[in-house]
Amino acid sequence: MNDDPFLDKLCRNYTEIEITEIKTYLSEWSAATYLSIAHNILDHAERKQIDPLKLLRKAHNFNKKRATRIPKKGYRNDDSAVYRKNDEYLIVRIDSGIEKIVTYGVN
Repeated sequence: MNDDPFLDKLCRNYTEIEITEIKTYLSEWSAATYLSIAHNILDHAERKQIDPLKLLRKAHNFNKKRATRIPKKGYRNDDSAVYRKNDEYLIVRIDSGIEKIVTYGVN
């Protein structure tokens, strides 16, 4: 049992190998305005009606080098930037000097 009930919920119904994969991907994310990173992922996965692990994999595999960055340099007023490629987007925010994922989605 973890101290984060959202992480417990996020890892429910996955194999040990998948849980290890989930925990690896969590380091790429920011909690943003949520109580925890797992809370952020659960909420976005539910709203976008996608399996949480699939969301994590898609965000992890998003190719920022081939995407358009908005703004091209620096960050918006909320310290975030958006990467867009075709109908996909990845929103990142600076966290301790490193870009961390806030959300991933498809328009």
